[in-house]
Amino acid sequence: MYEEGPGGIELWILRGGVHVLWSSYSHMLFLNRNRRILQQGVDFKQIDLEWDWDNFLILQALVGSMACYVFPFLQDLPLWNMKGVVAAMIQHVGVSEPLYYWMHRKFHEHHFLFTHYHSLHHSSPVPGPFTAGNATLLEHLVLTVVIGIPVLGTSIMGYGSASLVYGYVLTFDFLRCLGHCNVEVVPHETFERFPLLRYLIFTPILSRLMTSLFQRSE
Repeated sequence: MYEEGPGGIELWILRGGVHVLWSSYSHMLFLNRNRRILQQGVDFKQIDLEWDWDNFLILQALVGSMACYVFPFLQDLPLWNMKGVVAAMIQHVGVSEPLYYWMHRKFHEHHFLFTHYHSLHHSSPVPGPFTAGNATLLEHLVLTVVIGIPVLGTSIMGYGSASLVYGYVLTFDFLRCLGHCNVEVVPHETFERFPLLRYLIFTPILSRLMTSLFQRSE
């Protein structure tokens, strides 16, 4: 049995490492210069703007700790449970993704929500992995709910595991960093061969297109 619980310092460090490593990669011009979407670099103003990008890690660590206190069984999860992977995927596709899409649309469609909250996320001229974490408290709380539904829901069903907690959360962070990295990691030929991937992977091209559309509509 996994006795340390899924909300420990190890997960917090790994999540921070995912963002730092993605940020390092996105600035390695010797590797990705020809695949960068925006060629300009990040200036000091944007660095200052995104200085507190990791606040959401602190918030979600606190929420995770409270969840372990409210649901003690989370502190004694098995290492692996295959049924949990299936259950989490169903909840992610059926609940978390639609909820995230709906909330994201609301943040863009409602003038008050966009100007007072979501505009901070779109204020970075050059998107990067740290931009993924640059948002307001309200948005971080919404994202916490989105991430927590499959993890907590699967655990309540009795199929939870430490591997699921780590794997789901780190994969979520990995894909968000991918979508904000300003480097087209997945070649466009891949999407031409497998069109379904367009609906499964949030790419930097799509991120930039969305930002450009909303900038023109302001």
